[in-house]
Amino acid sequence: DPRYTFETFCEGAANRVAYAAARAVAETPPGKLTQFNPLYIHAGVGRGKTHLLHATTRAARRADPSRKVVYLTAEHFMFRFVAALRSQTAIPFKESLREIDLLLIDDMQFLQGKSVQQEFCHMLNALIDGARQVVVAADRPPAELETLDERVRSRLKGGVAFEIGAPDLELRRRILSTRYRLAQDHNPGLDIPEPILEYVAQSIVSNGRDLEGGLNRLVAQWQFTNSPVTLGSAEITLRDLVGAREPRRVRIEDIQRVVARHYNVSKADLLSSRRTRTIVRPRQIAMYLAKVLTPRSLPEIGRRFGGRDHTTVLHAVRKIEELINGDKTLADEIELLKRMIDE
Repeated sequence: DPRYTFETFCEGAANRVAYAAARAVAETPPGKLTQFNPLYIHAGVGRGKTHLLHATTRAARRADPSRKVVYLTAEHFMFRFVAALRSQTAIPFKESLREIDLLLIDDMQFLQGKSVQQEFCHMLNALIDGARQVVVAADRPPAELETLDERVRSRLKGGVAFEIGAPDLELRRRILSTRYRLAQDHNPGLDIPEPILEYVAQSIVSNGRDLEGGLNRLVAQWQFTNSPVTLGSAEITLRDLVGAREPRRVRIEDIQRVVARHYNVSKADLLSSRRTRTIVRPRQIAMYLAKVLTPRSLPEIGRRFGGRDHTTVLHAVRKIEELINGDKTLADEIELLKRMIDE
């Protein structure tokens, strides 16, 4: 994306280290080892991971046009690998990947499939051992990529990981100021008073993407209403964004721990094959909560509960849903568990 460069990236305390590391990678000549390999950048949505990876890609190509630089999302990598298998071109595909000087992989949390992960691990090892640079971005630290093969996680943990945190007020002001100047370039006469921009900076605190979305709403309001943007109209336009914070990421381990403690059983009991009622019901509740509170698929949840089949998880989810509809006490108990897990 041509919009995503180092020049348009707003640097601040929350992202300064990740930004400096990305620039160092882009400016390092091919074949020369960096101290950040692999470089792993993790952050919640809208905090600039993809911007940094695109900026690194663009700057590296500009610094040395002969350098083979490849940016891929994890989903695109999976698609290309599966397509190569189907067309019986897997060997040329693998060889082409291992000739890359700089590989950037975005949204690593979406890498799925045993064979895909094995090939990614082989490629990762080949590139790093051959002094080729790898940069990976995801929405969580390497240790929390529960669906990844342990060998891939281990290799990622062996590099350098930097987190991009939530933007502080100073950075939010800088992001808004930069985006507002761009909006004025595209919309001559645009006038959003400074107190309203300050209100946006102080009120939308979750991430830069929400900030930009809030500003875009105000620009649209100015365009389509033919009336000045006031604090009152801004409050109405932005009410769903004001004060919104990124929800806490729930792990299956958290669910298992809270459910086990609540029902006075062990985590080992939840993962075991024991079929006594005192174990089965808490296990079903934990599986149900894993389905509604995490983005994990049924097969993934089954693997986290002692290697169970996805049909077992589906049965548990449907069973608890059925019980909740007819048992207010159980429904209240599960709501309590949700609050305990979220604490």
